[in-house]
Amino acid sequence: EVGNGLYPLCASNEFEIMVDQLSSILAARLRDLLIYWMGPLRGDTGGEGYGGGGTDNSKNPVSSSSASVSSKNNTWSYLRLDNQSGDYVLVDSISKSIREYVTCIGKLYNHVGFHCFEHATHVTISMNKLLSMVTGNHNHFRDHMKRGVSERHVSSNYHERHHEGVSDFSFGIGQDPRILFAMVFTALIHDVGHTGVPNSVLVEEEDELAILHNDVCVAEQNSLQVAFSMLQKDEFAQLKRCICPTPEERKFFRKNVICMVMVTDISDQERIQIVASRWNAAFPSESEEGGGGGGGEDSNFDKKNNNGQCGEGGEPPKKPPQRRGGEPPQRRPARNQIQSPELRSSLRRRRFTMFTTAASAEEFTNERRSRRLGIRTSMDFSGMLIDAYRTMDQLQQHAVLETMMNVADVAHTMQSFPIFCKWNRRLYKELYVAHSSDRLTFNPEENWYENQIGFFCHYIIPLSRKMQTCGVFGTTGNVFEYFATQNKKRWMEEGEMISENIIRDVKEEVEREQRLRNGCHDDILSNGCT
Repeated sequence: EVGNGLYPLCASNEFEIMVDQLSSILAARLRDLLIYWMGPLRGDTGGEGYGGGGTDNSKNPVSSSSASVSSKNNTWSYLRLDNQSGDYVLVDSISKSIREYVTCIGKLYNHVGFHCFEHATHVTISMNKLLSMVTGNHNHFRDHMKRGVSERHVSSNYHERHHEGVSDFSFGIGQDPRILFAMVFTALIHDVGHTGVPNSVLVEEEDELAILHNDVCVAEQNSLQVAFSMLQKDEFAQLKRCICPTPEERKFFRKNVICMVMVTDISDQERIQIVASRWNAAFPSESEEGGGGGGGEDSNFDKKNNNGQCGEGGEPPKKPPQRRGGEPPQRRPARNQIQSPELRSSLRRRRFTMFTTAASAEEFTNERRSRRLGIRTSMDFSGMLIDAYRTMDQLQQHAVLETMMNVADVAHTMQSFPIFCKWNRRLYKELYVAHSSDRLTFNPEENWYENQIGFFCHYIIPLSRKMQTCGVFGTTGNVFEYFATQNKKRWMEEGEMISENIIRDVKEEVEREQRLRNGCHDDILSNGCT
């Protein structure tokens, strides 16, 4: 289960406990970020991630690099050495600032059924677990490499890959604390200010937020505005300097957070297409790569003939022609297929990130000459071509991070069945309240059971498969699809009865809350009259 540990995810819905949980996660990630700033030669690493915004020190190595190093060296004052653990920890002022920021964000979450502060806590803990799985898999691979070869060979191999644009086997995610902090920060703030109704309702009602954000990703843009405006306040100035000590890092941080929050709007068809195109460009299917997935004539023959039982049109398969002497013709030897998903994923990445042959290098050069506008290249009005991703690793990193954000946002569907049912009930309540208030045009009660199956089939399970396809989770990459498939299977068996209970219980609960509010309102009126 994603996030499995000593205690279950979101074991408490008490506000202070959730603040403590989130503050601890952000503090741990910020501590790693501050130590990263103080590492050697950090002044020339600002632009490694897909978000860009880093300093191009090759053009002005003195002014840009020295200024960045000077600003980042000030982060020593934000850490202290803990005598008990013998390690660096945040100073009290920064720890207090983190907790105050989390508290302010938590209070700005509305008390709605699903998109509430408890959901933000659940998503943040899930995201933190995903990031730990990425970094843990990377460290495990490095340890495995060290056991098999000498330290000198590992070091030279790593630097060779780094020079060729391959940071590590997690596309740079596992070794970049800037990204790790940005992801947990995004999970914290991604639904702050959510009103409990879909974006389509806000647009239809001509809500003030929809007018402000031009009907595009209304709730998501509102959450970004709320979170960054809060971070701009004077009381969080020191915290902001810790997160992004230079203008370049501020740009990098903002771009990462904005991209990851916006990708959570899965109702925006245009954005869905862009995300899908980016994934297809980063991780081409095996058919596009020319094999590797059991393709070929023999494989197609079996598919057409339904595993050899019947041919096209229901006819039995024809027997292969006989040679003279009664011997069957010799079949052409099939190409050896790689069975391990991890090895196939590694091979795919190598094909598209390392140019080891003259033919592949020439192909890459021709692609650069053509400069087709699209996912990797854009153009401004002056005619200047702009590279969105300087290396394939950056494109793949972006695609993986988007997938991780989407997975964390619906993590309950890939965890235990009771957790899925808990959040499924909360989502139904949020939609039921909106429908009861005449703000929702459809009745969520209709086809609730069937709709969850469709959501699993068309969104959750394809999303979970990406976690294995990208390869950054190693041998644990298949657990996401496993839990999603098991939850779908169990929902198909028990979902009808569970749906009936949810519909009945939520209706009674909402009516009870309505009577309570009306009773309090009557008491206020009676006290006012007397």
